[in-house]
Amino acid sequence: MIKGSEQYYKQALHICKINLSNQDGSDVFETAACFFQMGTLLSELGEVAGAIRCFNDAFLLRGSSSRIPSTLQFREFHDVQMASYILGKKNKSIRTYAEGDMVHDLIKGRWLELLDELTESQFPFVCEDLRAWFKTVRIDFPYSIKEMISLSDLEDAPHIRSNT
Repeated sequence: MIKGSEQYYKQALHICKINLSNQDGSDVFETAACFFQMGTLLSELGEVAGAIRCFNDAFLLRGSSSRIPSTLQFREFHDVQMASYILGKKNKSIRTYAEGDMVHDLIKGRWLELLDELTESQFPFVCEDLRAWFKTVRIDFPYSIKEMISLSDLEDAPHIRSNT
């Protein structure tokens, strides 16, 4: 992480702590809301790395009541996939809770599929660097048409011309 991003993330985390100081810590949705707001702010400031961390924390907290145990491996997988989603977006942000919850559900679903595939495999799974393997796993995230076009750089391709 870039040093400036780490600083902004720590400041955002400090603000979250202040906002949550009157709570007993049992309301994960309040904590998640704080991380979501900080992610939005950091994204607007152009601090994408810090924003990704905040959004990731927010939606991990919001989904913490699900049937997936919070393992280190799932956390790493979620980190990689959430970053992949956000970096694939033109605005480098998650705009609504519904969007983030949907992305979290897609990540969780793909994680469960991976676990099933590993369990059902006839071959033993050996991997020295799980994070590197997680980066090879692709999820078909639903981007908008404009974002998909900018992702594939079709607008700048010299062989694609409009006939109008």
